[in-house]
Amino acid sequence: MRTAIDRSFGRASHHTFRALTVVFRHTVQFIGRLGFGRHGALVAGRRLFPARAHTPARRAFSLFAGSLGIGIGVTLLQQANLGLTPYDVLVSGLQPRIGLSFGQTVWVVSAVLFAAAALLRQFPSRWGIAYVFANGVAIDAVSGFINAPASLVARCLFVALSLVSLCAGISLVVHSGSTGGAFELLMRAGELRGLNRQMVRTSLEVAVFVLGLVLGGSFGPATIVIALGIGPLLGLTSQALADHSRGRIIRQLESTPVQRHPSAASSR
Repeated sequence: MRTAIDRSFGRASHHTFRALTVVFRHTVQFIGRLGFGRHGALVAGRRLFPARAHTPARRAFSLFAGSLGIGIGVTLLQQANLGLTPYDVLVSGLQPRIGLSFGQTVWVVSAVLFAAAALLRQFPSRWGIAYVFANGVAIDAVSGFINAPASLVARCLFVALSLVSLCAGISLVVHSGSTGGAFELLMRAGELRGLNRQMVRTSLEVAVFVLGLVLGGSFGPATIVIALGIGPLLGLTSQALADHSRGRIIRQLESTPVQRHPSAASSR
């Protein structure tokens, strides 16, 4: 009897382990597809969701609205005090050493990465510079309006709201068609030299995160939540925005067939 029970338990454990292994593998693949930090997720999202706003005004609105969403998300994490996104772990580690605001430190980190990309003959566009500038301004502007919550439940709620705000903001920046900043330039430089694009992105994300840990950046459970959740949720928000954009084009073509949408006119 005991042997039969042991065999049954062994088979059940084996099947459970295999199922968990499959789930873990697919989860890692999905997370790797869209990154685990806000900068890596941005450049991955641009590759997977290429549809973008077709007028300068819409591009500018999407860029600055998305930057505001990212600023709100970063500030919520700062006030929750449970850890920051992997990229912002580095920013928080550098900030007390250089004596600037958080948003200004983002500019410094981006400038160093832009310089590294320039050495590899990859130069930022005006939209890429605008994205970095708007990011820093938004983070510093929002930080004065959000106070730290007192209870742990409220701090956890801040983390959840931050994840939503970050994904919505990144999706809008992707929709604007602006560059993903220095990460995208460095990934392009690696790709031109025969390196795998996803490997370059993941290496950059890991290197930035590890350097932030060495510098004593803000790491905590929220860092893990963001790293695991930003890819799946960003896939949903970006797909919803892409579907809305395609639906708008179809509706405009149906209602005003003579004055065609810019995307349709360019295909002639």
